[in-house]
Order: sequence, then structure tokens, then C-alpha cells
Amino acid sequence: MYFSTEGLYEFQKCPGASMSAILPDLAEKTPSEADSSRWLVLIIPALAAIAYPLLLQAISGLIRLFHVVSTPPNPTAIAILVLTILTSALAVMAVAFVRAEKLGRLGASPPGRLLAHLAFTTPTLLVAVGNVVGLFHARGAVAVAWPLLWLALMLVALLAQELPQSAPIPSGRRLAVGHGISAMAILVIFILPHLGNHLAGIISGADHIEVMKLLRLDYRNTIVEPLLLTLIAFQLMSGFVLLRRRLSRRSDFFGTLQTLTGFYVGIYLLGHSTAVFAARGAGTHTDWNWLTSDDRGLLYYLSSFSLVGHYWVGPIAFITHIACGLRFVAIEHGVSEYAATRLAWGLIASAFVLSSVILAGLLGVHIA
Repeated sequence: MYFSTEGLYEFQKCPGASMSAILPDLAEKTPSEADSSRWLVLIIPALAAIAYPLLLQAISGLIRLFHVVSTPPNPTAIAILVLTILTSALAVMAVAFVRAEKLGRLGASPPGRLLAHLAFTTPTLLVAVGNVVGLFHARGAVAVAWPLLWLALMLVALLAQELPQSAPIPSGRRLAVGHGISAMAILVIFILPHLGNHLAGIISGADHIEVMKLLRLDYRNTIVEPLLLTLIAFQLMSGFVLLRRRLSRRSDFFGTLQTLTGFYVGIYLLGHSTAVFAARGAGTHTDWNWLTSDDRGLLYYLSSFSLVGHYWVGPIAFITHIACGLRFVAIEHGVSEYAATRLAWGLIASAFVLSSVILAGLLGVHIA
């Protein structure tokens, strides 16, 4: 899903610097050295993505090494574990962001930028891959499927780099406007109520379930749910087209942040929907207890490490994506860039707080 600012207005064009000005060392190298450097830099985000599940396995190994296997786990041990998992996830995402932002300023060819965007989604993409193979009762295959997926993606990106770069794709304002309207509808019908529902989890699991029962009368309505799924499908497809257009142009910091978080949201929704509908099809109630082992906490069994980063980054990506969009819209309406940027950063900061509260509830922290 890509809640584009082009959903209401076209993005501002970002002035870019020349390749030689930004990468003078590369310009001075021989052709073979330059090709080697470009190849290495291109695959760094993918290598970071491959390393992510290995980091999670290393954390699991340390738990066994220090015999942190009590049930329920010690709160201090859980806190350290969560911080370690989130640090690992943010490190991988930071590598991808730095590369995507630099390629965006350079106006580099789309394959490398797309690979960096995919690497940015690693915390949720890993969960999505697990959910897909889980449909075939083969979750153990993730250990093999994950590196093979990234090796294939690297190969495709490297081969695509050698193709002639096409001209920038026309903006397509009508599709962008439709995408923006659809985004607002999804936000009102589902995302805001759903986030509010998850915030109730910090009070108690029972409160979360009661709020969910009320909200599901709306978004699981026989009319509303098919409409919502149709809107999400349109959002995903139109978002991919808009993302493809954006990757053919130069981009600034906020433009890249918006495309990255929009891509994360799209993968998040696909992976989450796969898990939910598969569970519903099997007759499982996909409520708070399904996720938290009957309100004992997401990490009660010291497993499901990949879900920590997946769920924590999700709301942050949603709100950051919207914040970047509002920033551009505000500037288009004459608001000063300084004020619009402060608004965006304020929303992003609030997203970190909101998501941390939600995660705390999922981990079994309640105030009731």
C-alpha cells in the first residue's frame, strides 16, 4: 500500500546533485573498480535483510546459553529481549533507508532503489513469507526460502541495472487522486478504529476484546468488509504503480521516507491478511487471545521473535507515511516548509509512542 501524496497533489520535484559531486571517489575509479563498487553497494541492503533472521536466531541462542527459559519469563529479561530485537530490526531498516535515500537523491535507476525498499520491509516481509509457507504447513522452510528469495532478488536487480534506463513515467494524476481518496476511506473505516482497539490492550486483554466486538460490527459487516477488502486491493495495486513512477524520478528525504513506509504498509497488510484469513478459514477466533496466548504475552513462550519488530514498526509506518503526505499537501497549500516539517515530525514522534504502548500491551503489560 502506498498512501501517496500524489493521492491529492503531485510530489514536489527534488533538486539533485550530480553523481560526481556526491560520489567523487567513484568518479575517479577505473571502470572495473566503479562497477565493483556499484555492485557491492547495491547488494548491501539485501545482505542486511538476509542477516536479520540470523540475528534473531543468535538472540534465541543467547537465551538458551544464559538459561532464560522460565515461564513466565522474567520482566527484565523480556525488556532486554525486546530492545535487542527492535535494535536488530532498526539496524537492518536503517541500512536500507540510507541506501534508498542516497539513490533517490541521485535519481538512480529503479532496480537498486526497489531492492533497498524491499530490504526496508524486512521485519514484516519475513513474517509475510512465514505466513505464506505456513499455508502449506512448512514454516520450517523459511530458513531456506528467505536467503534464496534475497539471492534471487539481488540477481534480478543486478541484471536489471545493466538495462537502459527508461524515461520518467508520467505522473497519472487521476490514479493518484483515486489512490488518495481510497487511502482516506481505509483510514476512517479500519485503520484508526483498529489502532484505537489495540491501544485498549494496555488497559487489559478483556477491554481489548470488548472494544473489538463492537468495532467488528462495522468493519466485518457483510457490506462493509467486502468494500474494505476491495479498497485495500485497489490501494495495493495503485500504490505499486505510483511507487514505480516515483522510483523513476529523483526524491528528497521525505519523499523517500514516504515511499519506504508505504511499501512497508503494503507488505504488512498482505502478510497480516494472509495470517488472519488462514486462521479464520481454519475456524480460529482471530482475537487478542489468538495473538497473545490467552493474554499471557506475545513472548510468553520466548518464541515469535519476528512478530515483535513486525507489530511495532507497523503503526509507525502507517502514521509516518500519512505524515509525509500531509507535509507535502500542507506545502502545496502555502504552509511554510518549516511548519509543515514540524507537523510531520510531531506525528512521527507520536507514532513511536503509540506503537510502543500497543507493543507493551501485547507483551502483557496492563494498567487495569
